[in-house]
Amino acid sequence: MTESPSAPDVSQGAAAPYRPSVSVVVPALNEQDTLKHVVEWTASVLGGVADNFEIIIVDDGSTDETGRIADALAAQSSNIKVIHNPRPSGYGGALEGGFRVADKEVIALITADGEFHPTDLPRFVEAIRDADIVTSIVPNRPLPFYRKVLSWGWRTCVFLILGERPTIEGTFMIRSKLFKSLTMESRSGMYVMEMLIRASRRGARIKVIAIDVHPRSDMSRSKVGNLRTTATVFGEILALRRRL
Repeated sequence: MTESPSAPDVSQGAAAPYRPSVSVVVPALNEQDTLKHVVEWTASVLGGVADNFEIIIVDDGSTDETGRIADALAAQSSNIKVIHNPRPSGYGGALEGGFRVADKEVIALITADGEFHPTDLPRFVEAIRDADIVTSIVPNRPLPFYRKVLSWGWRTCVFLILGERPTIEGTFMIRSKLFKSLTMESRSGMYVMEMLIRASRRGARIKVIAIDVHPRSDMSRSKVGNLRTTATVFGEILALRRRL
């Protein structure tokens, strides 16, 4: 009697889930309306992809209830930490403060305004399995005309002045060991660009994934789409060229 062949064990070829420890930094400047929801949502998502995680809220000199809300969240969970800056340190300054104290294997960014949803975090975790950094693009990003002009001008200036422009339109994830080896002096939105350029020059493996964006309904509340911030960023592009 001939035995029928047994069914193949499909599980043998399947890769085991990648579950590194994860730090997520949440910079927040006057985000009392959205902070609690974003942090609790992020914690819920992280529980499904990491056995060990932390959320670091950076209260960057807020003058509303952001700091109190952050402390209340930390009091409810040992996975949540808070950094209070006495005055605004800039977008890059807030990231620097949060990323430097992060102690997990990979570090990610989720903004407190909810523009980037934490539901994308599992995709970043899987993508970084064989990469050092995972950045993102946002296809067909909805922006008012003046913001599109500012974005185009920023990208053009970066390329013309620095001669290179790594891809980054949304949020990102980086291996902690790589991040700790880098030194960034930018404190505006150029902070992430400087990080990517320095990492790339060290031979870092960089992946790019497409994500969605969910901009706040009142674009006038944006902390980056204004002439003052634009002037600061332009100055830091020139300063970065000198340093590089």
